[in-house]
Amino acid sequence: SAAAPPPAAAAVATFNPTRRGALQSFAASTVASLVLSLGAVHPPLACASDAATSAVPFEGVRNERWVNIPTETRVPTSWAPRPGQRSKQSKFMLYTDTYGPNYRYTSTLPKYVDAAGAVAANAIAVLVQSRGGQESITDLGAQGNIDAAKAFGIETDNITLAEQVSSAARTDSSKQTYYEWELLCPGGSHVLISACISGGALYVLNVEATADQWARNKEALLGVLTSFRVPLAEESTLDVSDRIYNNASSGGFK
Repeated sequence: SAAAPPPAAAAVATFNPTRRGALQSFAASTVASLVLSLGAVHPPLACASDAATSAVPFEGVRNERWVNIPTETRVPTSWAPRPGQRSKQSKFMLYTDTYGPNYRYTSTLPKYVDAAGAVAANAIAVLVQSRGGQESITDLGAQGNIDAAKAFGIETDNITLAEQVSSAARTDSSKQTYYEWELLCPGGSHVLISACISGGALYVLNVEATADQWARNKEALLGVLTSFRVPLAEESTLDVSDRIYNNASSGGFK
């Protein structure tokens, strides 16, 4: 006896004289022809969001110039901190004004190793600096007018010579807006940047990967970029001098 037709082909053989039936038959016929010509329907390429991930917080920065906000990103659960590595925080003095030194703080996660036991990225860090009087990254102007390689104080080798591969704006579920970039440095290193403003501060996620790390973990590293989260917060209504005085008073000083 003849072999039974495949499910899609069987759908074509079913006739329905109504208008809806005619449309359904036409759609089924189209699907059937694709199945029979291609042999199979291929699933879409896996993206970073398909993999299991876990939240990783960055160390907060307490400062009179901005509101201390918890920030985080997500990394694959198959990654693990490299033995002996731990998070660290450093600061760089941008300038001094009447309120004292104004620093840019960098909070760096420990280096992670991937499932193959190799270092997944050279650095995953957040830079924080004062940006009083601005409520959103859009207050910095159009994204196309920002030179991300020079604007945020990222110190990767040869970053000032980097080529911009792509850029995009993203808004998360809390309505926080981020400007994001992918840069390619001479030698093949990649730098991913996500920047936003909240609570009187500019937050910049910086992900750095060598050419080999990028080849192994591109989708996961892009997932780190797009899962960066900074909650919306209003800037303090107190003047900076009032914040410094109040902090000193609560600490026992006059």
